[in-house]
Amino acid sequence: MKKIFLIILSLMLSSCTWNMIQISVFPDGNYSIVYESSGNTLDIENNDFLHPEDTAKWLTTLDKNSNNDIVKKTINVKPVKGKIAFIDEESLNYIINVEKKEYFFWDEYSFSSIVYDLEIDKKYPSIVNFLDIEGDEISWILPAKKYIIKTSLLEYQDSLTNDIFFEKINNQITTYFDYVEKDSLIDKIDINSSLIIKDALNPMVNKLPKNFFLEIQPIIDFHENEFEKNTALMNDYFLFNIELPGKMQRHNGENEEGILFWEIDFNEIATDNFEMYGKSIIMKKWRILISIFLVLALPLYRLRAIKKIIS
Repeated sequence: MKKIFLIILSLMLSSCTWNMIQISVFPDGNYSIVYESSGNTLDIENNDFLHPEDTAKWLTTLDKNSNNDIVKKTINVKPVKGKIAFIDEESLNYIINVEKKEYFFWDEYSFSSIVYDLEIDKKYPSIVNFLDIEGDEISWILPAKKYIIKTSLLEYQDSLTNDIFFEKINNQITTYFDYVEKDSLIDKIDINSSLIIKDALNPMVNKLPKNFFLEIQPIIDFHENEFEKNTALMNDYFLFNIELPGKMQRHNGENEEGILFWEIDFNEIATDNFEMYGKSIIMKKWRILISIFLVLALPLYRLRAIKKIIS
């Protein structure tokens, strides 16, 4: 437990927000989950990592720690069974699955979880610069904003009947971003993408369809919200830990006094899923002992029966 405590302490000191998911599996195969997040009010209230919100199944409390950070805790009201999935377009997505299999001589417990990747490499060009939060802002914000606007335009293209006009819009956007990049005008793009596209297309605003900005706004908002989620997760750290009944058999985490744990940061989920698993068993000693006794006793019983017949 000492190592886990030191990890939690280091995460609290080095990150904007740290999140812990603690799972305790009971002998009957059901389990409890405790979510704990610590950070400033803005970090806790944004949607990049959501605690469960169903008040009939979960209880949430808010408090402050000694550093004056907000501490949010959520626990399940009743034990959970089987698989649960947290899927939300504006938040980190993951699944948790706990299973119990009963055999004659032992019970087997298995845990598996997948934290789904953010697909940063597919969504934003210049992935190396994007992941390098030490780099200058223009190196990662620019390709990200390009992706948001150009993807939104492609989705909006279906409503345009004139492909040539669409090309003109696209060329104007490209020219605008080249101008921003050449003069390093970070203030031009470090704003909401809906404002960027209005500024970029201002020279041809009178030639645009009547409701162009109104119609494209929801599309841009969707991708902008996703971008904000991804960048908010840059300074989030996660600690998953689980306690399984019985003796640990195999796992891909770290084992501290029978508790498995995994540390997850942004880079580990930016382009790949993060997978966790663990398996343990509880031997049914009395059944084993009784079986051994019967195996040993049966020949003796048969031998005595044969002797009786002979005599």
